[in-house]
This record gives sequence, structure tokens and C-alpha cells, in this order.
Amino acid sequence: MRLNLPVSGREVIVGDTANILSTTDLKGTISYANPDFVAISGFDEDELLGQPHNTVRHPDMPEAAFADLWQTLQANRSWMGIVKNRCKNGDHYWVSAFATPVSRNGKVVEYQSVRTRPQPEQIQAAEALYAQMRDGRAAASLRPPALGLRARVALLAGLGGAAGAAIGALLGGAPLIAGATAVVLAGAAAAGLTALALAPLEQLVRQARRIGRNPVSQLIYTGRRDEIGEIAFAMKMLEAEAGAMVGRIADCSRQLSDHARNLLGAVHGNSASASRQQQETDLIATAIQQMTASVQEVALNAQRTAEAAAQADSEAASGREIVGLTGSSITRLASDIQQAAEVIHQLESHGQEISRVLEVIHSIAEQTNLLALNAAIEAARAGDQGRGFAVVADEVRQLASRTSMATADIQTMIAALQAGTRQAVDVMQRSREQAEHSVSHADRAEHSLSDINNRVNEISAMSNQIAAAVDQQSSASEEISQSIVSIRGSSDQHVSSGMHSQRSASGVAQLADGMLELVQQFWARRRA
Repeated sequence: MRLNLPVSGREVIVGDTANILSTTDLKGTISYANPDFVAISGFDEDELLGQPHNTVRHPDMPEAAFADLWQTLQANRSWMGIVKNRCKNGDHYWVSAFATPVSRNGKVVEYQSVRTRPQPEQIQAAEALYAQMRDGRAAASLRPPALGLRARVALLAGLGGAAGAAIGALLGGAPLIAGATAVVLAGAAAAGLTALALAPLEQLVRQARRIGRNPVSQLIYTGRRDEIGEIAFAMKMLEAEAGAMVGRIADCSRQLSDHARNLLGAVHGNSASASRQQQETDLIATAIQQMTASVQEVALNAQRTAEAAAQADSEAASGREIVGLTGSSITRLASDIQQAAEVIHQLESHGQEISRVLEVIHSIAEQTNLLALNAAIEAARAGDQGRGFAVVADEVRQLASRTSMATADIQTMIAALQAGTRQAVDVMQRSREQAEHSVSHADRAEHSLSDINNRVNEISAMSNQIAAAVDQQSSASEEISQSIVSIRGSSDQHVSSGMHSQRSASGVAQLADGMLELVQQFWARRRA
């Protein structure tokens, strides 16, 4: 036997309207504890569920009482008794317990116990009897009378009949033998008639024993050990069974009422959510319409972008062609400049050759002038014979002088021509280099235009893809808009259903409250 300690000796009084209810599986493990049980035991609900029911057993309870309880329940019969339970803090409380098996589909699935407040005299009787049972002194208190009720009544009736016959015989002066015979016959007749009259009582006792046979509880509840006590205890068992049914119904009604209120709250919440959903659906529909308009505008802009990209591609292609032609022209110009530079180089070479020839002529002129001077000197020496030769020599000298002057002029002109040629060559060289740079720039421009053309083609392709995607998105937005309209209709139906459910939940809550009130009234009348 489980020993739950410590105990404080303090009693917790069970309320008049308390309906302490619990259920266990077939092994005695608690599967349900109602709020009244949780409140008076001092345990939390989580501390009770899944634990053996003897968690609340008080050490003062005799083991034999619980042995009889489990033996009775396992025999698929109900049990009733006064029980002392222990609270979590060591206090105790007394209950009148009615335990019964609960069957589903013809099979016992759990045990149910409904406890109420016992009468003070029942608590006193239980304390005294349980103390005797713990001390092993209860056998005499629980032993039934030697003679049954029918036998005792018949015996009393017989004795009464015999006494009456005797008195009559004495008063009538009858002989002794005749009087004695009359007494015996009268007593036997009275006893027989009484026994015959009490025969239905035996049947009633047998029925009472089928309802419940528990000498310990019978003595506590009725204070009797005989057949009258058995019948009274059976009546109390029937009353307790009805009370247990009402208690279970009351507990179910309370749960139903709680669930109905929770359902009503949930329905209120659903209705509010549905209303918010309607508002949000309207906002979404408006946003979808705005998005559809924006998408259509994006599609139009994408189409325009594609058209502009196509035009830019065309213009880039034309520019690339023009740049290509310009590069070709510049290349040819560079080639012509190169040829002109070569011609000028050749002209410079010819000028240098002319300068060398002029230098030779100038040297010849100087030598001629020198020879003419020598001839004039010789002619002067010759006198008259050399006068003609002097004239010729003078003419030759003059001619040489003019030739020298002409050669100097030509030399000057050739020098100027060479300087100009060198400048022309430098200009031609710079022009050729510039032409080469221009060709390089033209090539890079052509490549850039080619890249631009490729990028423009990509932009055009992407713009077309964007336009196609936007068209699809526009179609999808339209479908979403239609779906939103459908959802809005469903939301309306949901709101309507929610209102109907709210009315139904309110009706269920009212019915549950009404049933709970009826059960409480019945419970109050029963307790009274």
C-alpha cells in the first residue's frame, strides 16, 4: 500500500455544491480530473494526469477498503463508500465516493469516480470503523445478526401469538392441555403468517444485494447490519448512481459550455478576421488594378524602348559604315601622302645633285676668272701684240664673273628650294602620322560602333523580352484580379457562414448554460 506523507491533521471541508469527478484507465492511472478535484486536492492538473489515483490516498484509509473497491470494479459492479483523501500539502478531506465502470461497445474502458460532501455522522462513523479496521477490531462490528429479519419477525410474531392464546385460555378457564395446545398452535400460525407476509422482503433483500453488498459502507451509511440496512444501502447506492450520472452530466455540461464559449469566441474572431480579409481583399484588388495599369504602361514603354533601340541600331550600323569608308579614305590619303613624300625626297636628292653641279660650275668659273686675269696680265706684258687677247681675256673674265654670280643665285634658289622641300617633307611626315592616327581612331570608332550595335541589339532583344514578360504579367494580373474578385465572393460567403456559426454557437452556449442550470437545480434538490 502506498504511504503518502506527511499529514497535517487539518481537514478541508468539501463544499455543498462540489462535484469532484475523475476517471482512470483500467490500471488506476488518472486520465481526467475536473476543476473541483484539482482545486480541493491542491495538485496541478498536470501533476494528477498520468499518475495513479492513490496519489491522493490518505494513510488513515484501511487497505481492505480499497481492496474491496478494486475487487468490486473489476467485477463490473459499482462501489460506494466514505473516503478520506490527502491534499498535496498534507491536509485531508472526506468525500462520499461513487465509483463505477464505464463501458463502450460492451467493453469496460475506464473507471469513473464522482465524489460529494458526506454527512457529518457518516464521517464520524467512518473514522470509528476505519480505526477499528486498522487495529484489526472490526470483525464483530461487521458481523450480521444470527437470525435474519424474517426469522426474527416471525419469532416475535409467534411469541406474540402464543402469549395472546395463553392469556385467552387462562381467562376462559380452559383445561391446561387444551390451553397449551392453543398457545402452540396460535404461535405457530402467527409465525407462519408473518413469515409468509415477509416473503417479498426476502426478494427485495436479494435485489438489494445485487445492487451493492459492502458491509463496511452499509454500516457507515445506514448504521445497520441487517436486511433493512442492506435495503437502505441499496437505495443510497441507487441514489448515488443517479447523482453520479447527474454529476457527470453536470461536468460534461460545464465542458460543453466552456467549449461553446470558446467556439463563440473563435467564431467572433473568425468573423473579425473575415471582415479584415474583406477589407484587405479590397485593398489588394485596388493594388492589383493599379499594378495592372502600371504593367501596361511598362509594356508600352518597353515597346517604345525596343523601337528606339531598333532605330539606334540602324543609325549605329550607318555610322559604322561611314566610319569604315572614312577610314578607307584616310588610309588612301596616307598612302598618297607617303607617295608625295617620296617624290619630294627624290626632288631633294635632285636638288642636292644640282648643288654639286653648281659647285663644280662655280669652281670652273673661278678658275676661268683666274685664267682670264692671268691672260690679261700676260697680254699687258705683250703690249700691242697682246691687246686683242686682252680684250678677249676681259670678255672671258666678265663671262666668268657673270657665271659665278648666276651660279650663286642658283645656289641660293636651290638652298631655298631644299629648305622648302625639307619643310614639305616634315609636313608630309606629320600628315602621314596624323593620317595613321586618324586611321587608328577610325578603327577604334568602328569597333565602338560595332559594340554599340551589339549592345543595342541586346537591348532590343531584352526590351522585346520585357514586353513579352509584361504582357504575360498583365495577363497574370488580370487573372489575379479575377481570383481576388472570386476570393471576395468567398469572403462574403465566409462572413455569412461565420455569422450563422456565431448564431449557432451562441445557441449552443445558451443550451449548455440551460442544461447546466437544470442539472444544478437537480443537484441542489438532491443535496437538500
